[in-house]
Amino acid sequence: MREVLVGLAIAMVLAVVAMPVLSNRRRAAHKAAAMTKMRVLGGAIGTYVTQSNGLLPIEDAGGDDTWNRIAKSDTSDVWYNALPRAAGKKPASDYSSNPASFYTEESALFVPGARYPDKKKLHNPMFAIAFNTKLEHAGPNGEKERTKMSDITKPELTVALLEQGLPNENRSSPLQSKNDYDGKPKGSAKSFIGRYDGQGVICFLDGHAELLKVEDLLTPHGTFPFPQTKVVWTRTPEENPNKDHAGKDHSEKKKKK
Repeated sequence: MREVLVGLAIAMVLAVVAMPVLSNRRRAAHKAAAMTKMRVLGGAIGTYVTQSNGLLPIEDAGGDDTWNRIAKSDTSDVWYNALPRAAGKKPASDYSSNPASFYTEESALFVPGARYPDKKKLHNPMFAIAFNTKLEHAGPNGEKERTKMSDITKPELTVALLEQGLPNENRSSPLQSKNDYDGKPKGSAKSFIGRYDGQGVICFLDGHAELLKVEDLLTPHGTFPFPQTKVVWTRTPEENPNKDHAGKDHSEKKKKK
């Protein structure tokens, strides 16, 4: 009996020791998978732009990105359909009849390290990868206009896609709010998440991907660094990413709080 207890005790100790090792390996595997998927999508940007007269894909379907909506023909140029298709993968629309399969390894947009909310993911698609919402801008009539790649002056520094937080994931920074992690197809530094020891993957418009932290993307006040020198969110570094589409600057409001 004593030998059995000793054996159980040793097994428990070994299990406790092994758990962090297994957790680290799992995290490393998830990070590698996310990096690979971002690089594939990043490579597809150039293909799409070439096939679309120099235009970048659209960030969303006007805020109505339900499973039924993304299957409509007029969403073919939204990034979650356009980029996977340009990479030779299934677009998000192909999963509308069987949403559960969207959250599997075969999906170009599935991030294995993300915690997808069970109650929401089958009603609406949950995106753990988002398109940079700061790239689209308001035209003369005040409505958003599509951006041309030729408008981008620093593609190697300009964010195209980012890992984004989902509703039931913990925020990577106190500078972010719960509402920022909404699983929508568009986002910014406010919704960026560091799933791998505080780091997350960002894909730039030249197709390369990097691991960054929220602190690399936001100031201590929770605003976008401006001037933009290391990471650019807008078409040019000279544009202020703290301004909304109406031209209102939100950086000063944050600083006064």
